Amino acid sequence: MDYAVIISAIVLGLSVLATAAKFLDWFIHSDPQTMIRVSRWMLLLLVFACIPVLVWMIAGGRWPGAMLLGAGMLIVPTFLKWRAMLDRLRPKARPFDMDVAPDAETVQRAAAILEAYVQHALVQRALPAPPQDGMSRAEALDVLGLAPGADEAAIRAAHRRLASLVHPDHSGSTYLMNKVDQARDTLLRPAREWPRLSKG
Repeated sequence: MDYAVIISAIVLGLSVLATAAKFLDWFIHSDPQTMIRVSRWMLLLLVFACIPVLVWMIAGGRWPGAMLLGAGMLIVPTFLKWRAMLDRLRPKARPFDMDVAPDAETVQRAAAILEAYVQHALVQRALPAPPQDGMSRAEALDVLGLAPGADEAAIRAAHRRLASLVHPDHSGSTYLMNKVDQARDTLLRPAREWPRLSKG
C-alpha cells in the first residue's frame, strides 16, 4: 500500500475526529432553542439534497427505493410542523377562560390585605371631624398630656415627644399629627398674643 494513501487516511480520520469534537462541544454548550432551529434547517437541507437522488432513482426504475425515499421526504416536513397542525385543531382560548390553581397561601394573603383595608377605611370614617371653632385649652392639655399651667418649654417638649410617635412616617396618622399640632398651637397662642395685646 502506498504511504500517501495511508497518510491521507490518517489526516482524514483526524479531520473527522476534530470536526466531531467541535460539533459535540457546540452541541453541549449551545442554547437549546438554537439547537432546535439548526436541527430543523439541517433536516430541510437533507430533504432538498434528496430530491436529485429521488429523480435518479425514478429514472433508473428503482421504484421501491424511490417510494421509500419519497415517503421519508414527506414525513420530515410533517414532523417539523406537527405542532402547527395540532394548534389549528385546538380550540382558541378566551381571554378569561383560564384555569387558576387554588393556592391557599395566596387566598389567605389576599383576604388579610382586604380585611386590613376595610378596617382602615372604617377607622377613617369613624374619626370625628375637627371642630370648626378650634380646640379648647383643656382639650389641648389633655392631648399633650400636660397639667394646667404648663410653660412653653414643657408644651414644646410634649409636642416633640408626641410628634415623633404619631408622625405618618413612623406608622402614625395624619389625623393624630394634626391634633398634636393643633394642641400645641392652642396652648402657645395666648403666650404669643399677650405681648401684642400689652403693647396695644
